[in-house]
Amino acid sequence: MISAKLRYSLANDALLHFFHNEYWSDEEIDFLNNFCFYNNSDRAWKLKMRLLYEENNDMIVAAVLADASIEERMFLYDRFAKNLSFVKIGFQLNLHPNALQRWRDKFFNEIASLMNYDLPGGDIFSCNKVEALNYVLERSIGFFEEYGNTDKKILDSLKFKLEVYQNLLFAIRYFLNSESSDVGCKIIQAKISFPSLSAEELEQLVGFSHTTVSKYSLAFHRQFCPQIH
Repeated sequence: MISAKLRYSLANDALLHFFHNEYWSDEEIDFLNNFCFYNNSDRAWKLKMRLLYEENNDMIVAAVLADASIEERMFLYDRFAKNLSFVKIGFQLNLHPNALQRWRDKFFNEIASLMNYDLPGGDIFSCNKVEALNYVLERSIGFFEEYGNTDKKILDSLKFKLEVYQNLLFAIRYFLNSESSDVGCKIIQAKISFPSLSAEELEQLVGFSHTTVSKYSLAFHRQFCPQIH
């Protein structure tokens, strides 16, 4: 079990990397690929793994930002790209620094979970995050199979997770593209299209009662929510 402190540290590093564009140049990547092709040492494997890790984390952070509100994106940019204090950001956004710290912790938890290939429970309707998980899992599994430096039990676990998230992504895309007038379909379609809406806002959008919205949302959750943590 990874400690909360380490989870937050890894998420913090991922955000800093994303906002500061610490990417490898094409020349460095070409050199690395050639080096790894002719060299099967642990050093070559670790270098390749580092590049994969950084690229996957960038995809995860991008997915989290895509789901964030405008104010939350401003906060993340000011905090991790410009290194402004909570007090200064709070003054600009008219929010108390304690509220911003709760935002930070929320994003740390989301990013850390996704980096561990786990979808946060409240994000089952997030197409962005589910797509990101499929992307990073496919790349990680391909890498581990190619270089063979991973325990079979771990690799099998990743493949199981990928299958679950592939099924979830298929369901999300199905509902997004459906033209059905079915009540349940309309509710799930709205949940996926506007995942950040509150229960009250969603009820107003779809025109159905709280009980009806909860019924179909829970049914979708039970069928597709990954029970793999």
